[in-house]
Amino acid sequence: MSAAPLRQQRSSARAGAPQASPRQAARRREHLRAVAAPEQVRSMVPFAWLCVSIVLGSMVAVLILNTTMASGAYERRDLKIEIASLHQERASLVTQLESNSSPQFLANEAADMGMVPAETLGFVSLKDAVVLESEGQ
Repeated sequence: MSAAPLRQQRSSARAGAPQASPRQAARRREHLRAVAAPEQVRSMVPFAWLCVSIVLGSMVAVLILNTTMASGAYERRDLKIEIASLHQERASLVTQLESNSSPQFLANEAADMGMVPAETLGFVSLKDAVVLESEGQ
């Protein structure tokens, strides 16, 4: 649509409506006035609290993680020391067992208990339940 027909429609709409006197128009205008839009104040406090809480939460998480890892490291060190001690004790016990099971040690222990060497060697027959002695030694 062009601008000319719009002007005609507006002027005809005004012409069909009853015209108010300038005094009434001024009175209506006094009643209506522009109001300023309310200012929206956005506070940075919630955002600042969020940032501070994220930083503090991260620091607490790092502290807890670090403490847990340090505790685990001390426990690991203690277990390594205990394992080394047990290996040393095992080696000592194996050496003691080998020396106690030697023929010379057993002969000395038997002599200390009052045993004497056998004059003849013998074998036990489980089938016949008899002792078989061999005579030449």
